[in-house]
Amino acid sequence: MAKTKFPVLAVLLLIFAIVWILDEMNIFVINLPWIPVILAVVAIGMIINRYTK
Repeated sequence: MAKTKFPVLAVLLLIFAIVWILDEMNIFVINLPWIPVILAVVAIGMIINRYTK
């Protein structure tokens, strides 16, 4: 049986989306514009690691 991998990218995107929605609703105010850059770098790294194996 094939072992499935944990969807790390999907979880990161979900967390980012929730934080973004809460920020837009002024419930959770965070003033860090570099969060999308960090998520993009992590996502690119995950994609590269997946296809280099």
